[in-house]
Amino acid sequence: MGKWLAIAGIVIIAVLVVLWQQLDSSSVAPAPRTAETRTAPPALSSAPPSAPIAQPVAEAAAPADVAPAKLDPDSDEFFTQFVEVVPKRLTAQAAACYEGVTKRVHRNQKLSLRFKTKIVNGVVTVSDVTIKENTLANPGLEACFLQAVQRATWTDEALPDYEAEDELVLRPERGMKKFMRDNLEYQGTAAPKK
Repeated sequence: MGKWLAIAGIVIIAVLVVLWQQLDSSSVAPAPRTAETRTAPPALSSAPPSAPIAQPVAEAAAPADVAPAKLDPDSDEFFTQFVEVVPKRLTAQAAACYEGVTKRVHRNQKLSLRFKTKIVNGVVTVSDVTIKENTLANPGLEACFLQAVQRATWTDEALPDYEAEDELVLRPERGMKKFMRDNLEYQGTAAPKK
């Protein structure tokens, strides 16, 4: 038994030495320095300065016809830049319908919608909006919400061509209030300092 423990100990030490050597040899090399354009200081001259001397400038701007890189639809960046943005944008669009409504709904009333989002050349559009569940009992408000969501569109050049089905729940007395004009324009009141 002791012989096997000694062999196991030697094997573990050998593995640790190999790992240590691998870590030491794979340490990150410093990044190569990029070529920089430096301007030489002006030569001292006894002649009075006339016109400024043009110095060569390196062009750092990319050509105008290069399209921005598109996000991968399976990436976290796509999730935060599109998937999380859709409900916020659509709710903000629909919030205009609830502003100025005299007959308020109960805080638990809602309108659940199904729709398709489509991205073509960075332009996001919404189509095929249908009602999944409706407890609002206000036909005018329902129609306005449907139209607002149906008309929603925005542009983001980083988004790839994409199409998916999605759902949205509009709760006018809960999640929608933060998108209403009164809330967005609120500056707050601060007591004067003494």
